[in-house]
Formats: sequence, structure tokens, C-alpha cells
Amino acid sequence: MKHTLVIASIVGMALVTSATAQIITESGALSGNPILASQLTDLGPGAQDNNRNYANNTGPAGQTFQVAAAGTATSVSVMGRGDSASSWSGGPLPFNGSEVWALQLGSVNANGSINILDTESFTHFAAGANIADWLNFNLAHPQALTPGLTYEWTISIDDSTQTGNPWMGWAHSLTDVLTSSGIGSYAMNNNTSMANPGGGDGGHTPVMGGYAAPNPGNYDYVFAVQGTVVPEPATVALLGLGSLALLAFRRRA
Repeated sequence: MKHTLVIASIVGMALVTSATAQIITESGALSGNPILASQLTDLGPGAQDNNRNYANNTGPAGQTFQVAAAGTATSVSVMGRGDSASSWSGGPLPFNGSEVWALQLGSVNANGSINILDTESFTHFAAGANIADWLNFNLAHPQALTPGLTYEWTISIDDSTQTGNPWMGWAHSLTDVLTSSGIGSYAMNNNTSMANPGGGDGGHTPVMGGYAAPNPGNYDYVFAVQGTVVPEPATVALLGLGSLALLAFRRRA
């Protein structure tokens, strides 16, 4: 079953508001688009008790990542941990579509500060209380990604107008899979300093504080950044030679 959200986008360092409406889907599997970065090891719904992996924490949850090859990100997909759309004080509370969500993409500097590349907001998502599927955030403004740089995504839910404090938990791995594999990316909270990971306080309006503070839970979220891969220069050259050869053949014919 698919659910839709209408996304009004704010993009770039100038934070220019876009009137373009985007759609985000819920699905049981990833799409067939090339994966630029991912962590797919899942601890499993119901076994992920940690107070720092919720989208409306003060310092909302996110993940740093790197890409092996140049590409353009067109979507970010994150798996729900299966205990979503609840209230800290009132128990299960399905999303009713009035919640305001935000997805931020940025590059991470050596000191952990975030250089914002894209921030997109969206709403109109209504679902049951136990979401353990992929939420696929389709970007209104695709972003070019470069090997050797560290990037981050952060997702938050603004609960400032919600009486039930809705929240969304993200599935994660048991350990820091990416660091152990040599990539060096980590689960994080978007907070006001590297020493302030946040977490556990679903009753506050989430504020993206501008730093990729490492989550002390020492795991990675289950996510995939998908898009298009930029061809290697050698591949581009071969394609060019092939086109020239075809043109010469046609002229001789």
C-alpha cells in the first residue's frame, strides 16, 4: 500500500522556497534506481529500543554517508522501525496528515558542522501505528554528490501544533556497520554541537542545530540514497568514439 505526501520544497544555501509539489511513497522494497549510498542491515522491528532514533527528537535523527562514485541523488529512503506514529503520553496515535515533516541534505565539514544543500518540507501523510516499510523521499531538487566528501540526511517532524506529539522511529543496525567496513559514516542527531547528541525528548519541537553529532547508540540507520551515476571519463570518451565511428560509417554508406 502506498501513501502520499505533498512536498513544498526549500532548497539551497539561499533557502529559496519552491512551489513544486513532490510525492513520497511507502513501500516494502526499494525501487530499481541505482543506490549511491546505503546501509541495509536491519536489527528488526520491536528490537530497537533506543531513545535517540526518532524524527522529532530535539536534535532530530539522521545519518552521515559517503559515495563511492560521483552521482546525483534523486531520493532518500529510510526504513521505519515498526513503532511509529505514537505519542509519548497517549499511546498509539496514527498520523492524520496535518504533521509537517522536513528532510535536510547537507555536506559535513571536518569539525562536524553541516553545510546545507537542500531542505524540503512536506505533509499529508496518514498511516497506521506500526510502519516498518521504506519511506521514499523523492527530491524536488536532485543533488550532485562527490566521492571523498561526507554528506548527511536528517528527517524531522514538527510537532509544535500537535497535541499528541507524533513521532517516527527509524530502523537501525546492531552495530556501526559503515565504520567497521571502512566507510566511516555514522548515525547522528542534527544538534547544536558535536558534544550534544540530543535524543529522548519527543515533547519538543525538533530543531536542526547544524552539527552532525554522533549518536551514542553506535549503530547506523537502515537507509538508501538513490539516483543516477555519473559516467567515468573513460566511459564518456568511449561513447564519444563510438558516436564518431557510427557517424563515419553512415557517411560512407
